[in-house]
Amino acid sequence: MRRAKIVCTMGPAVDSLDALRSLVEAGMDVARLNFSHGTAEEHRRRVEQIRAVSLELKKPIAILQDLCGPKIRTGFEGPSLVEAGATVSLVEGSSGSADTIAIDYQGLTEDVRPGDRILLGDGQVELEVVLIREFRVETRVLHGGAVRSRMGVNLPSKRVRLSALTDKDRRDLEVGLDIGVDLVALSFVRHADDIRELRQLMEVHGRVTPIVAKIETPSAVEQIDPIVRAADAVMVARGDLGVELPPEMVPVMQKEIIGTCRRHQRPVIVATEMLQSMVDAPRPTRAEASDVAGAIFDGADAVMLSAETATGSYPLRACAMMDRIIRQAESSRFYNPLPSEPGDSTPEAIANAACDVAKTIHASILVALTESGGTARLISKARPPAPILALSPDEKTLRRLALYWGVIPRYLDMSGGDVDQLVRRASGVLKELGLAQAGQRFVMTYGAPIGLRGSTSAIRVELVR
Repeated sequence: MRRAKIVCTMGPAVDSLDALRSLVEAGMDVARLNFSHGTAEEHRRRVEQIRAVSLELKKPIAILQDLCGPKIRTGFEGPSLVEAGATVSLVEGSSGSADTIAIDYQGLTEDVRPGDRILLGDGQVELEVVLIREFRVETRVLHGGAVRSRMGVNLPSKRVRLSALTDKDRRDLEVGLDIGVDLVALSFVRHADDIRELRQLMEVHGRVTPIVAKIETPSAVEQIDPIVRAADAVMVARGDLGVELPPEMVPVMQKEIIGTCRRHQRPVIVATEMLQSMVDAPRPTRAEASDVAGAIFDGADAVMLSAETATGSYPLRACAMMDRIIRQAESSRFYNPLPSEPGDSTPEAIANAACDVAKTIHASILVALTESGGTARLISKARPPAPILALSPDEKTLRRLALYWGVIPRYLDMSGGDVDQLVRRASGVLKELGLAQAGQRFVMTYGAPIGLRGSTSAIRVELVR
């Protein structure tokens, strides 16, 4: 079975029940809702469709809300073309002129210094700050090109004081929590305080949801340790990260971020342009296939498809291709998933001991009976050779576990039964899923009393009945 998970972005290309059903069957584990696009009603409808397909196929699918974040853009009525070597002025506001580009960021003159780079259109146009006046910034064009209204602007400077949460994000968060998203991704995180601010806002709404910190700025890279500790999961968002950092640094940063997440026991998603050519072509380039495999070898818990599934011509092929690449990488002799550094808590001791027992007796699978999902997450972090079946009566727990490496989340009614009855029920699920046959051994973790959150304290070796 495949251990790493697949995140697929929703969009017009998969905007029907049939397409979603096929996408889940092709391997989707997490559905990403990009709140940079679409209305609240469109997102609500998609959540309902995903839930319906998930119920039909009996496969929990996590829904990830991706907040837009503070995107700086050019204004209107500026120059249509700038040439290398020319001098161009930047002003704060919405309207420019023949030789002036308007930028919709009110902190521009305070946050840049002479020598800083300013990038337009994902780096297609590169400017260097020469002089800062009271209301404008004079720049020299390093790389020229077309300038359009509403182009994205990147300020790689670590001095940018933008809040990670915009007014739109606050409204979108309320929508996401109301429609029941399972994870919330925060864009352009710069400090751990950004994560804490989002969590406090969730508390105000009375619904705290796991937070995925998107690493896409030099500031975030510099603050990676406290950010990872504050977040519940991390996304290596290579789009803006690759604009604000030199391209040759991105593979190095990817490895370092994944390593930091492994040390702090946080799942990590690698994203952006993984199979980009499949937006238009039925097959990926060899370099893209190597990119996906490289993320798996680096230790990623999940890899993500963006435009490939949202607006591409071959969304199902892209997901199926990613599934095949992951399986091939994980079955190779080069794949050596390293466990996270173990902690000293009782639940971690139980999880690690269960993995050791399973390895010693060559158990076919690990089974975690869990209310909150905590034990299954800890077993996942230990990277056991056997797959992990997480059984829970809590649908929300099961959906959130869909992101975790090696975890197969499935529903199990734990009411009105002792441990022996639960072993029989678990055996039934194992046989139904084709994960084990009668007479094969499995290792099971559970708590006493059964059904109490955070009570996992026992390990049991059983035969599939």
